[in-house]
Amino acid sequence: MSKPWAAYAAMTLSMMTVGSSVVAGKLLVQSVPVFVASALRFGIAAALLIALWFILDGKKPAWVKSEVYRMLLMSFCGSFLFSVCLLYGLQYTGAAESGVITSTTPVFVALLSALLLKERLTPPVMVGVAAAVLGVAVLHIGETAQTGTRSVWIGNLLILLAVVCEALFAVIGKGLSGKYSPVLLSAISCTFGFLWFLPLAVYDVVRMEGLHLTAGEWPYIVYYAVVVTVLGYILWYAGVKKVPGSVSGLFTAVIPVTSIVLSFFILQEPVTWRHGIGVLLVVAGIFGYALLAPGAHKRLQSSRSSYAGKKV
Repeated sequence: MSKPWAAYAAMTLSMMTVGSSVVAGKLLVQSVPVFVASALRFGIAAALLIALWFILDGKKPAWVKSEVYRMLLMSFCGSFLFSVCLLYGLQYTGAAESGVITSTTPVFVALLSALLLKERLTPPVMVGVAAAVLGVAVLHIGETAQTGTRSVWIGNLLILLAVVCEALFAVIGKGLSGKYSPVLLSAISCTFGFLWFLPLAVYDVVRMEGLHLTAGEWPYIVYYAVVVTVLGYILWYAGVKKVPGSVSGLFTAVIPVTSIVLSFFILQEPVTWRHGIGVLLVVAGIFGYALLAPGAHKRLQSSRSSYAGKKV
């Protein structure tokens, strides 16, 4: 992948898989329990990523107990809590809204880095945060009067909590990527994610008196595990090595556009002016943050790797 356009294409496809994950998740939670779906997804992804790590590297790392605890906490926030909030949130809100909200993750990484790691909160970061918050808020203009219910608000709040969990994953993991390979960290995150979900999934299977998955439900689980997690990881890192960090962060803007387009064509969800303005505000915040904030490209790469390397 020596030409920049090839790297751009790979990164675009990677972010398109992230945007498509909320649509696949919306379809999945309509019939499969959240804990069962998540355990299967992380189990399949973990097996594939471990195999990929052996192929690409395979060197036994020098484990440090404190860092293993950080990995456990990372997986609890970024795999378990993120998936629970996202998939339950998708039961109440649309995939289009979810795509807009989840695309604000890099901005929340910067905000939490300032709050928890005492990194400097620069004007570009504050502008990016403000634009992202406005982009999410505009999704609700006139919504209560139209729907007559609070369920959409609950769903979007859960999606926003998922974003916070994802940002915590990136913040907690800062410094680990310099010692452990990204594919190993992704494999560890998926393995721990599988273990977090396993007892709850077993409870659901016992309660349902068996694992009753139809032939139409397995493709969503496999798509989550193979395309979004493993293939998304490969595409992202194939491209990110070839372009400047400040440019790679801009590809985050592909996420909400993909989710809205697929929501319209696959889920038949209505697309309104609120979605358009919300996307514009979020994308403006991402572009301003990526181009102007000092060190932004490192945080953007960190948040994108957590997406492409383990999830949704």
